[in-house]
Amino acid sequence: MQLSKQLLTTLAVAGSVLLVGGHSAHALSPNSSQPRTDMVDLSSWQSNLGASDYQKLHDAGVKAVAIKASEGTSYTSPVLQQQSSAAQNAGLAVNYYHFAHFTSVASAQAEAQNFIKSVQSVTSSKNMVLVVDFEASELGRQSKATNDADLAAFDSTLNAAGYNKTDLYTMASWLGSRIDTNDSNKGWIAQWPSNPTGTEYPSANAWQWASDYRFNGESQNLDVSQLNNDFYVNGDANAAVHTSSGSSTPKTTLVKVPAPAPKSSTTTPTTPTPTASSSSSNYSAARSNSVKLIWRSSMHRHAYWTLSGARYSKHLGIKYADMKNLPHTTWYTDGHEKLYRKSSHHYAIYYHVRSGNGQHAGWIWRGYLHAGLNPNR
Repeated sequence: MQLSKQLLTTLAVAGSVLLVGGHSAHALSPNSSQPRTDMVDLSSWQSNLGASDYQKLHDAGVKAVAIKASEGTSYTSPVLQQQSSAAQNAGLAVNYYHFAHFTSVASAQAEAQNFIKSVQSVTSSKNMVLVVDFEASELGRQSKATNDADLAAFDSTLNAAGYNKTDLYTMASWLGSRIDTNDSNKGWIAQWPSNPTGTEYPSANAWQWASDYRFNGESQNLDVSQLNNDFYVNGDANAAVHTSSGSSTPKTTLVKVPAPAPKSSTTTPTTPTPTASSSSSNYSAARSNSVKLIWRSSMHRHAYWTLSGARYSKHLGIKYADMKNLPHTTWYTDGHEKLYRKSSHHYAIYYHVRSGNGQHAGWIWRGYLHAGLNPNR
């Protein structure tokens, strides 16, 4: 999954879509030496996928999907119904995940209730896997004992509502140091080698081995996992998905959503958290028209800090705030874009960054960013 996602190497020490790494210039292409692509995980980043795309996944051997349903105590994915219906119509087993931020038993129980509410908004079935996506940076600052207790409270709330198939998604570097697997949560483990082969973590339910896999005939990189058993595929394959009117049907019309949110955040890279400085009165048409978008895509979570530059809207037309105004903040990436500067005839890469608490976001030229956690925090 796409982290609230930091570099695997730094996450082991400091803490956060499931996970990390930079956007690959060259996506992994199918070849016979790779592990299987049994399962794909999805969030609103993939809201552009249509019915034919899901059918291509099925035809390529994908058996199951894990769809982001919720995050924190209030967010529900706006494309949850769309993705559930499309996957089901293509004959894929549907499972759901929740991106966790809980740091106490009480907050774990509250987040579990949001997860339940979100899943129940699309299906009455309880025979699927409900996964907690355990990778947010704040969880890395908790002791393993605290995290284990909070996870137990989260699962107990799901169990009390009748959901008895649960699992834990996390990075390999956190196993045994920040969180434990157990009989109820055997694990969906993320570890992305440069040249993935064979089988890893055979005692776990699944191994996520790539975040930049591109299926034949597709133009989008996807997270792929190899399943070690049938835990994710033996649910209610034909469980009806609710329509927006509240009835149930195995078929629904797909609606494209233009502004997808990353797995790791409740808002989109193109729609930062509003602030007083982000009003339309600050819009500069001249600044926006001075650049041309070459490409824009999601990227994995990296930690950066800076006191230079400013955060902007996606075409730089709106200036949100100077970075020096938040001197103690660590920023995390979730998207990037390439712009062509018309006046200088130069190209520039901008990263979409978000503060650790999710309250501030925007696009900034990557040259202003320094890798790693903020030393001033």
